[in-house]
This record gives sequence, structure tokens and C-alpha cells, in this order.
Amino acid sequence: MMAPGEFQAFMRVYFPTFLLGFFTCLMSVALSLVVWIDEHWLHHPDNATYTLLFSTALTIPLCLGHFAMVRGWRWAMWAVLPVPAVTLLIALSLLGRGLPALLLAIMLALPLLALLVFNSQRHREMRRRLVELRQQR
Repeated sequence: MMAPGEFQAFMRVYFPTFLLGFFTCLMSVALSLVVWIDEHWLHHPDNATYTLLFSTALTIPLCLGHFAMVRGWRWAMWAVLPVPAVTLLIALSLLGRGLPALLLAIMLALPLLALLVFNSQRHREMRRRLVELRQQR
């Protein structure tokens, strides 16, 4: 187990990286799905239902994966990584649809930034340390 001072140091070093990965994925899901559903089913009567269902379908593995990551499970990243990959594919499918270039750039940058954060050395160190803590318990 961690001593109180060690816990504070761990949180100071790794918590911003953890939050950056989580929130870039979350913003990517929200932006990509809303734009994609509005582009394809703008006047459909169940537009809000589709938005809610697809958002839930991508947010559940994201949240469960991050929860498992905090608990120190090795497989947690494999639950999280498909989410930015899917949102990147959604953003790529919207190219050439006449959307503003800035919006498309943001929709492409968010999942790429999330993947970059998950591949960073600090995020890898955090996951390695969380697995070690799980093995100590």
C-alpha cells in the first residue's frame, strides 16, 4: 500500500494524464456522434434516441475501462482503445460532407490526441504502477 505522502506524489504526477485521456475520449465521443447523427438523420423523428443510444454504447466501455484501469487490471486499455478508434473512423467518414473545416479538424484531433495520451510514457508508467499496486493488495 501507499503511504499518504506517496499517494499525493502519485496523484500529482499521474492524475492530470489520466484525466486528459478520459476527457479527450469523452469529448471526442460527444462531438463526433452528435455531428454524425445530425448529418445522417437530421430530420428523423428518433434523432435524439439514436444520439442517446450510440453515446451510451461508446461511453460505457470508456467508463468501465477507466474504472478497471484504476483498479489495476491489465486488460483495461483494450476496453478503452476502441472508443477513440471508432470516433476517429466516424470523423473520417464525415470528410467531404461540407462541414466546416475547423469542426472537422477538431473532430479528427480529439481522438488522435487521446490515442497519443494513451501511448505516452507517463500513461504507461501510471498503468504499470497501478498494476503493481493491484498485485500488492
